[in-house]
Parts: sequence; C-alpha cells; structure tokens
Amino acid sequence: MGFDYRWLQGNNFQRSSPSGSFAFAAGLTSNPQSPAGTGSSYATFLLGAVSSASITTHLGESQRGKSYSAFVQDDWKVTRRLTLNLGLRWDYQTQPVELNNGATNFDPTLQIAPGIVGGTIYAGDPGVGRTFRSGDFNDFGPRIGLAYDLFGGGKTVFRAGYGIYYPSQFWRQNYASPNGFANTSTAYPSANPNLPAFRLQDGLPIATRPIIQPQGRLLGPTAFLGQGTTFDEPFGTTPMSQQLSASVQHQLPGKVLVDVSYTGNLGSHFTSGGWNLNQLDNQFLSQGLALQQQVPNPFAGRVPGALGGATISRAQSLLPFPYYQGITVRSPRMGNYNSHLMIISVEKRMSKGLTAMFNFTGGKIISEGMNSPVDFGPIEQTNELSYQDSKHNRRLERSVDPTDVARRAVVSLLYELPFGKGPGGINKLIGGWQVNTIGIMQTGVPVLISGANNFLANRPNSTGVSAKLDNPTAQRWFNTDAFVNPAPFTYGNIGRALPDVRGPGTFNWDLSFIKNTRVTERFNLQFRAEMFNFMNSVNLGLPARGFSPGANGQNISGTFGTITSARDARNIQLGLKLLF
Repeated sequence: MGFDYRWLQGNNFQRSSPSGSFAFAAGLTSNPQSPAGTGSSYATFLLGAVSSASITTHLGESQRGKSYSAFVQDDWKVTRRLTLNLGLRWDYQTQPVELNNGATNFDPTLQIAPGIVGGTIYAGDPGVGRTFRSGDFNDFGPRIGLAYDLFGGGKTVFRAGYGIYYPSQFWRQNYASPNGFANTSTAYPSANPNLPAFRLQDGLPIATRPIIQPQGRLLGPTAFLGQGTTFDEPFGTTPMSQQLSASVQHQLPGKVLVDVSYTGNLGSHFTSGGWNLNQLDNQFLSQGLALQQQVPNPFAGRVPGALGGATISRAQSLLPFPYYQGITVRSPRMGNYNSHLMIISVEKRMSKGLTAMFNFTGGKIISEGMNSPVDFGPIEQTNELSYQDSKHNRRLERSVDPTDVARRAVVSLLYELPFGKGPGGINKLIGGWQVNTIGIMQTGVPVLISGANNFLANRPNSTGVSAKLDNPTAQRWFNTDAFVNPAPFTYGNIGRALPDVRGPGTFNWDLSFIKNTRVTERFNLQFRAEMFNFMNSVNLGLPARGFSPGANGQNISGTFGTITSARDARNIQLGLKLLF
C-alpha cells in the first residue's frame, strides 16, 4: 500500500517573430504607369521599404497542478497453481491553473448589455475561481489479475487481468485559454499602398504607435465581443481507460516461448477536437441560399467590428450568439474509443549465439474524434478531429480510427557468428561478427476523404458504390467516382474514415553486420554496416484524398486518388568507432 503526491508545473514562453515580422511588397518597386510584370519584393527589401509590419508582445504562461494517489494491492497465492493479484487505486488531479490567473473563458449566461448574453470571465475573479473546470473525485481504479498453471508442470500458464486507469491531465490540451494575457499583436500598416509604412533602418515607428501590451482582465466582459472566442466546459470528468487481457503462454523445447493473447482497451471521456458552440441550428438549413442574404442588424452600433454594422447575414442573425463569430469549445471530454486485438508472440531466447522473435498483432480500433498528444508525422494520420454536425450529432464521427493498423507482423533475429572465437590474430580478424535483421509487414491506415463544397459540409456523399478497388495502383488507388458533392446546405454522408479502403501497407527489412574487435581489455573497435530497407521495397505513401467537385457534383481533381510519394528506398551506412 502507498500514497503518491506530485506537484506539477509547466512554463511556456514560446515566441513567434520576437523581433517583428516585416513585409516588402513588390508593388513599391513597380512601374506606377504600367505595374503589370514589374516590381520585385527583393528589390523592395534592398531599398528598406517596409510595406507593413507587426510585432507580438509575449508574456507567456506558468501552469500549476497537483495530483494525489492512494493504493492498496496484494498477491494471494490461492493454491500452488493459482495466484491472484488484487488491488484498488484512487486518484485525484487538480485542474491546471495559471500561476498569475492569466486565463479567460466564455460564460454563455453572463449578460453584458441589454439583450446581449454571453461574455468573458477571468480566472481568480470573485465567484469564478482559478480554474473553469470542476474537480473529479470519483477516479477509483480496481486491479484484478490471475495466473494459473494449467497442467501443473510450470510450462503452460493462463493469465488474465482487468484494470481501470486515469491518464495525467497536466498537459497543454487541458490548460485554460490565455486569450488576452499571453500575447497581443501590434500592426503597422501603410496608410497608402503606394508608399512604405516606414523605412527598415528606422525600426518600428513605436513613437507614433506604441507596442500594445496584453491588457488581461482590463479588457472586461466585452473583451471578444464581435470576434471569435473560446469556451472551456465546466465539467472536468477525467478520461478513463478500461484495460483487459487474457493470454496462454507455453514453453517449447529449445528455449522457445509461445504467447497467444487477447487485449482490449475501452476509453471514455478523452480529449477530442473542439466544436462550435455558436453553430447554426439544423432547422434553419432548409432556407438555403437565403441564409446569405443581408438583413437588418438588431445589434447595429452596439457591437464592435463588422457584426455591429447596419446589416448582417441571415445566417449570422439566427445564431445562438449573433454578436459573436465562432465560439470554439476547447478540448471537450467526449472522445471515446475501443480497441480489440489478438497478439501472437514467439520468442527463441538466446542460446548458441542465436535469438529470434516473431510478433503478430491483428484487430481494430474504433474511435470518435480522439485528440492525440502526438500530432506530427509525414505519412501516418495522427489526428482527424473535425466534426461535421458538431452541435447536434457528434456520433456521426464514430468510425475506424485514422491510425488503425489492422494487421502487423514483426520478425527480428540476432546471430553471433560462431567462428573466430579463439586466441590469435586470425581469430581477431575473422571473429566477433554479428548479423541482425528486422522485418516489418503491416497493412495501411484508413483513407480519409474531404473537400465537399456546398456552403456547409466538408465531406462528400457516397454514391452507394464502394470506393474499394480490387487492384489499386498508384495512379488510381480507389474509385474516385464513388463520391458526389452533397446538395447545398446538407451534410455529407461518408464517415470520418472509409470503412473498406486503406492506404498502402508497409514491407520493410533492415539488415546490419557488426564486428567487434577487442584491441585490449579497455578498447573495443566496432565496425557497423547497416542497410535500411535492404530489399529496396517500394512502400508508397498515402493517396491524395482531396475531393474537388465540378458543376455536376463529380470530382474534377486530377490528383484525387493518386499517390505521388513513397518512403525511403534502400539506405546504406557504414560506421567505425572506438569504444573505451
């Protein structure tokens, strides 16, 4: 049994263009009598004529949090052949807070003027608190496991387990919004597009336009009126992962271990992509193009910017908060997933210089707009978070996960060559060799289609014909005729990921030869010859997934469904190093 306490902090002072951003328009060096084909941005730069500039003031943020955990666990050897593992854990994580209360949120119930409901609140203000999410005190995680010797000989064992886990919430997606505190930009445009804003050698004209400092809570409740803003939901349910497994392990002669197992992972309340609280209700979509018409603005002169003009679009007037643009719900806790996998592992443990392993994984992951902490990579799709009908039907996003690999096999082998083990110069020359190889064979990830153009949807409709081809090629990886542009102001009916079309798989073998030569007791000379993708297999990248509809609703993009990229071809490198 035990107790765990952690005090967490994260400081971020991530600046962009700390010395300012400067633009040099070609028009400032063009022929005013005949500007076409004349002028050069580089010539404008050489003259030091700045057409426009901006600089951002950064104050950064300092996040703080705490976590408390208590647990009790026991291993109970019920019989000689059966052992149980029983435990219970409780976790409590405080919501991250900004050290200086530099955080804002949108309050949809705050009345900031007659007839205008919805305004900005600030962390630490009376009645607000330092964080905008409530705590979750119900994070109990049981642990149940067993190991059973099936035949009593110690060579065949059945294992199973179940547990509930709560991931750490102290990461960037769960920090409150620093809008109004962290940074503020100051623009220096030119009053006349034919003249420079200032000369580069003179620096920013801060004498006539001082650099704006973040105002923080001095902005008041109307801080982002007429603009877009963000909303952190008040409930702070902790994401929960239920993990279960069952396996049979058997030891064969020759130090070979075989393991066949099932593993499941059920996740709920994970961070997902944001959605628009200020979304137009679906009941108004039937008005079609009439939504673009200009109508009298009931808030004319009372809202800053374009939303305070004499007229606004009919669609804007019908929004829940017509005096705001988009209101993004940040990091909502509505991401769910389930994963069911079969894993087969065969391992030959080291004997006579040889060790080998084989692993196979097969299964499926289904999710709903999960937000991954890993959001980079040239080929794999780590995030697809957009919601078509975010406010009314987010279950439409349930599909096979964009990162799902249905089948993956890995083979690895290491062999220390048996010759040259005796004393003498010849043995040093021919001995000490080791050969290694790793092979990866896996299916591709699901294909995601986007690019509808109908004033609303991002995804096209399916024609009812599968987009899967029996013999896909790089020139036509899937059936591009299976998609059509949706009718105006309707949502496309294809899912977040296509259920039966995947990108190209991977077939890759790496090979290396290593020779260790013991020069003296202290010095070892190592030579390495490493070949990545030594079979020079062609591993294609993902196909172009951008649907582009023409007048008839069919795709007109020549690149749609084609593949123009591939992973690295064979790559060989040699190395020599002295270890001491």
